[in-house]
Amino acid sequence: MSSTEYLFKVIDRLLSNTSDPLSFSKIYKMIYDEVEKTRPVNTASINLLREVGRYILENGFNGISEFLDTLRRRYEDACSEAARIAANRVVDDDVLMTMSNGVCLRRMFKFLVDEGIRFSVYVLESRPGMEGLDLASYLDRLGVKTYLIIDSAARFFMKNVKKVIIGAEAIAVNGAVIGKVGTSLLCLVANESRVRVFVIAPLYKFSYETLHGELLELPEGDWSYLMDEEIRSGLPENYRARVPLYDVTPPHLIDGLATEYGLFAPQAIPAIIRQVYGEFPVRTEDLEIIVNRVIEVLSR
Repeated sequence: MSSTEYLFKVIDRLLSNTSDPLSFSKIYKMIYDEVEKTRPVNTASINLLREVGRYILENGFNGISEFLDTLRRRYEDACSEAARIAANRVVDDDVLMTMSNGVCLRRMFKFLVDEGIRFSVYVLESRPGMEGLDLASYLDRLGVKTYLIIDSAARFFMKNVKKVIIGAEAIAVNGAVIGKVGTSLLCLVANESRVRVFVIAPLYKFSYETLHGELLELPEGDWSYLMDEEIRSGLPENYRARVPLYDVTPPHLIDGLATEYGLFAPQAIPAIIRQVYGEFPVRTEDLEIIVNRVIEVLSR
């Protein structure tokens, strides 16, 4: 599930538990624990939980459904606008390369098709989750000329590519991109071939924790991402499968971040944040503290 898909799922789960404060506090804490354990780099959900917590602490529980609806519309609009801005970098007969299967990435391709832009796409299979298969299927339904390739063939086909456009799980304050594992290798290959790389990055994916020097924890999967039990049973016993799910791409490998406020170089993040929030660094409170205060308030 992509970063933005997960964000909207979190909103739906919160909306389905707005009947009373106690039920809401339980699902709010449950989602926080889940994000911390399974999606610690999903900054979109972290930022959402922080905004919801601040709302409750400042306004109480009344109006929480309307507030969540407002946040959903805001995130929808931000994703679409960032996708539209990224689409503006594509011209007729461009050959693109991408990976994974993000919501904002799909919207960019839909914008291009609706505008009548002629283009083709190389899609990496995107192991271990194989999300590239879903994206290739989506592009095929749009009528886009699509090549599904194995991840390790990115360098082989890069000579045919004009631009790389990808999504992200999170953006650090220094412009580093946390994305599906393999993103950094794809960007490195593009940089070697002098192919420009653009990342669709609405501001809800910016990690404000990294403003204060915190490191994002990159989770790993287990052997089940690579094989079934039958294959595993035939392998030697003394081994350990390591399956990183995300990696970090340094900012010097990224040419532009397509946000809802425009296209920026990664080094311009402080200017973007100052423009939007009126200050840099943004003053943020630890999410765990907010969650505990919200539970205390809603349990009274």
